[in-house]
Amino acid sequence: MLTPSESWQWNYCQKRDRLLLDISDELVFCSPFCAAQLVAKPMQQALSIAEAEVFWDLDKSLQALTLPDAVRLELCLTGLSCAYLPLLAHKSWHFQQTNNHSVEPYSIVVIRGLSTQHAIVVSTDDECSTCLLLESITTLTGKELPRLHVVRLLNNRISPLPKSQKLRYTA
Repeated sequence: MLTPSESWQWNYCQKRDRLLLDISDELVFCSPFCAAQLVAKPMQQALSIAEAEVFWDLDKSLQALTLPDAVRLELCLTGLSCAYLPLLAHKSWHFQQTNNHSVEPYSIVVIRGLSTQHAIVVSTDDECSTCLLLESITTLTGKELPRLHVVRLLNNRISPLPKSQKLRYTA
């Protein structure tokens, strides 16, 4: 697993129309987010200490799921890049209601539509949480949301992952 560094640089690539994280001369992470999805297009913006802490928080939470290191790294870096997205309107009506839960940032949660899927909370407030889908999910309306889709939901639409539950990742 890579270790975050102040030498990592955020950039927007116009040619690829993607937010990038330059990790080294040989390694660049290409986020799934295009210009239309971004609040700002960074140019040579160094990874901050706060972002490095978020990286480790995401990684720690994702260890509750038995994921290959490469997948866990991709999810951590995609979670970090969510900071460049605007505040989304919630889409709660597409998902089943649960009990209202207190949700912690960077925790793994369960979301239920017509299918059930895990997500990681990338930001939260008193009423809503913004979640990064770990796999695709079918909503109550039958729409399929792809893996790495970001959705904002009322906290009564998500359930925390039981702390003692260890899951095996399936491709």
